[in-house]
Amino acid sequence: MMKASYLGAMGYAQRSNFPTTWPIPPIYHDPETSVRSYQEGIEECELAEAMGFAWVSFSEHHYSGRIATGTPAVMAAAVAERCKKAKIAMLGHLLTLNNPIRVAEELGLLDNLTNGRLVIGFLRGTPNEDQTYSVNPAEGRGRLLEGMDLVIKALTEPQPFSWEGRYYQFRTVSVWPRPVQQPLPPMVVATRSDDMLHYAAEHQLGLAVSFVPVDQMAKVAEKYYAWCDEAGWQPTPDQIVYRGSIYLAETDKQADEWLEGVKRAGPVPGGIAMRPAVSRAIQAARAGEAFDLRNILAGGVQGDVAGAARGLSFMGGPDTVVKQMKAFHDQCGVGVVDLFFQQPSVSHKEVMQEIELFGREVLPQIKEF
Repeated sequence: MMKASYLGAMGYAQRSNFPTTWPIPPIYHDPETSVRSYQEGIEECELAEAMGFAWVSFSEHHYSGRIATGTPAVMAAAVAERCKKAKIAMLGHLLTLNNPIRVAEELGLLDNLTNGRLVIGFLRGTPNEDQTYSVNPAEGRGRLLEGMDLVIKALTEPQPFSWEGRYYQFRTVSVWPRPVQQPLPPMVVATRSDDMLHYAAEHQLGLAVSFVPVDQMAKVAEKYYAWCDEAGWQPTPDQIVYRGSIYLAETDKQADEWLEGVKRAGPVPGGIAMRPAVSRAIQAARAGEAFDLRNILAGGVQGDVAGAARGLSFMGGPDTVVKQMKAFHDQCGVGVVDLFFQQPSVSHKEVMQEIELFGREVLPQIKEF
């Protein structure tokens, strides 16, 4: 049975007015609009739960109003007070930017506040986000691996302990409160890299993949399943998560007309943009290659829109979207689709209509997979 998750992006209502560069200057922020945007985002989460979505998810992203949850634990706690049945999925913290002990404390508290409804996910984030807190991109993977080890131990170790790692050192660790779900809440790793896939398989953690075509995810999943076999276990459907963008219409024709309108409007505002030199330098650093720190300058007026031109994972009328989702289920073993509904030029009212249509026409069919 495939489940649906609603990504609580909490996008700023007037994000269509943003420039295409990253970061978004604070001058674009209007307090009244911002408050309304968060209230509308919470309403969308409530409707998703009412229509049968099993999860509501949150991600940490910075300096952009498109996914306006820089502190996802705060947002998750607010939504958890309004959504009493859905799993609260932290998909998730950018562990390379955060103190792992603070993250462990937030996760333990969230699992208590939700009475054991938490799902934990860790990710590295987009290349530009290394710059948010001036993290060396070359250290990101090592910080993520060590950080996950530390969070897991902090949430499971019954006695205080010390930690002397390469990136983190703590004289005393004694996290309160402990999770309600023992020994740990369900945990997934968002990755496509071999070392992280191997880590997830060895530690019996789930896999999350975002915004790639089904054939690419199938290749990633094949490696992951093979390493799970070597480790002597197999993941459940709930441990294979795919996050994708969606535009659902009453008919394929209506969806095509919407997409043509987006194309005619030109480059998508509200995405994440950097100068090409910046993007290349950060990607090189992440891969352990040579790079020039002098190129690490964010905020240029020119740049590629990284992610804003990202293709839709699911688009069309209900039957077409069902077929698209079935491909991820059959070829990749996906058990949970985490859906980003807040597309460019789509209003809150239209998102609410899409959620209702999904719950009425799509969800009953994918539950049969």
